[in-house]
Amino acid sequence: MSTSTTTPAEPGVQRYRGRIHGIDIARGLAILGMIWAHVRPAMYSEGTLAYFLADIPLGRSSALFALLAGISLAILSGRNVVYTGEQLRHAQLRIAGRAVVLLGFSAFLSNFPTIIAVILGFYAAWFLLAIPLLSWSARKLAIAAGVTAVVGPQLIFLLEYLSFTYEVFADGGPNAFLYDVLVAGAYPGLAYMAYVLVGMAIGRADLTAPAARIRLLVIGLPLAVVGYGSAYLATSTIAPEVDVESMTYSPDLGPFTLWDLFTAEPHTNTTPSVIGNLGFGIALLALCLWLGPLAKHVLFPISAVGSMSLTAYVGHAFGLHFKEDWFYTESATPFLVVAGLVVLFCTLWALLPFRRGPLEWVTYRFSQWFARPTPARAQAQPAEPTRPAQTQPAQAALAQPAHGPELHPSDAATAPIPSAEPRPQPAKTPPDSHHLRRP
Repeated sequence: MSTSTTTPAEPGVQRYRGRIHGIDIARGLAILGMIWAHVRPAMYSEGTLAYFLADIPLGRSSALFALLAGISLAILSGRNVVYTGEQLRHAQLRIAGRAVVLLGFSAFLSNFPTIIAVILGFYAAWFLLAIPLLSWSARKLAIAAGVTAVVGPQLIFLLEYLSFTYEVFADGGPNAFLYDVLVAGAYPGLAYMAYVLVGMAIGRADLTAPAARIRLLVIGLPLAVVGYGSAYLATSTIAPEVDVESMTYSPDLGPFTLWDLFTAEPHTNTTPSVIGNLGFGIALLALCLWLGPLAKHVLFPISAVGSMSLTAYVGHAFGLHFKEDWFYTESATPFLVVAGLVVLFCTLWALLPFRRGPLEWVTYRFSQWFARPTPARAQAQPAEPTRPAQTQPAQAALAQPAHGPELHPSDAATAPIPSAEPRPQPAKTPPDSHHLRRP
């Protein structure tokens, strides 16, 4: 008995196709935001507009990266019509293959250390954790994301509190990998999986429909207000920040205070910060989807960066190993040079006749090899001429390159995490028209 490779769909529901350039723009902004977080100039004028604007990318860029990774996972597994049977198994293996590649690139960067808390290993873990959830509906994914956003940060706080109180600390290394990627690392999965799950839920919608952008904006803005607003109210009243130097440590409370539960400062991974970052990322994604048509013109350089975000991320982290004096400077020159080189390289590469960025090509080829059918599975599948005509759209969608970072953070993989689909091309003009460590 052969395994079906068709994807049953509800009557009248069709899988949307084509590259979504707005996602590339959002991913490009996430990459540039992470570069800013790594080599931004020191800011001392707290409370000023410049300080506020300079602080926006911190923490939110990595959260946006994780959100876009979830969207890429949804796209790889069928977009708005989830794959089943052999198609779903193939997608799962491709995602697992991408996770392996991400671990490889993460290991490479570990040989060229900087103060950057490299996100790729965490990205790989998120991919693997999401594989059993690929068949879930958008509703189930959204509910799981909500539970994770509320419960996950409390578990992180509790486990860190117990670890400090009883002096039980992980020894590091491969044996502590699961604990690091879920609890103790710079991007703990108990918080960041909320972003990934929301991204997967978003990817189950038809993102090419104008109504989807409005819905994202209507959802994102209130979430941002609730998350950041609750953090502001709490830290201004019941949970003020305590000066660590003057703090009296209690054997019952250790170094933890209520501020650690309610703050929305970058990388604190509290429930208010997760909810606020989710709202910010969703609203920004809605804006980028509206700006999608500009990806072939005005925003082509940013879109190019987003289409090969793995190459951009690994390249800039590798290069900064040789420029450690560029961290914590008071000049904007390091950011301008690094971001400028990344944008220039990605733009020029996107103009060449290649379908993918350099590292995206490696990731794509390996994931395809990793998901190759075994002889037994190939014999079990029906011959091509015997497939019913109604399965052709599903087969065409499976054969079509998936949209998303080859990581992917974008992308992550989508990554920090490049895309398996052809990268964006500049518009053709008709002849007669005008057309971490944390910084």
